[in-house]
Amino acid sequence: MALLLGVDTGGTYTDAVLIRDEEVVIASAKSLTTRHDLAVGVGAAVRAVLAQAGVAPSDIALASLSTTLATNALVEGQGGRVALIYIGFREKDLEGHGLAEALRGDPCIVLEGGHNHAG
Repeated sequence: MALLLGVDTGGTYTDAVLIRDEEVVIASAKSLTTRHDLAVGVGAAVRAVLAQAGVAPSDIALASLSTTLATNALVEGQGGRVALIYIGFREKDLEGHGLAEALRGDPCIVLEGGHNHAG
């Protein structure tokens, strides 16, 4: 039985979910996103989801962190200069998906390979 932990830091809330065997959601929790220190909100969501499921941190086989907060900052033109690491796609997809325009000249690296929900 593999337990997977997923965390998403959004603009308002940080969400956490525990999934068993890549199929069954066994617990989910949410906390306020703490922009002054993201670790506070992430920690609260993770502690809540682990407590809800009665799971120890050592039982987690994979942890995945995504951040809608960073995506929103990029789209809204907030924050500092960024770079895009584009894995498993083609360079021409940058234009087709509007990413070249969104980057506005910021650096981009296109790498061969691929990934799925497990990494």
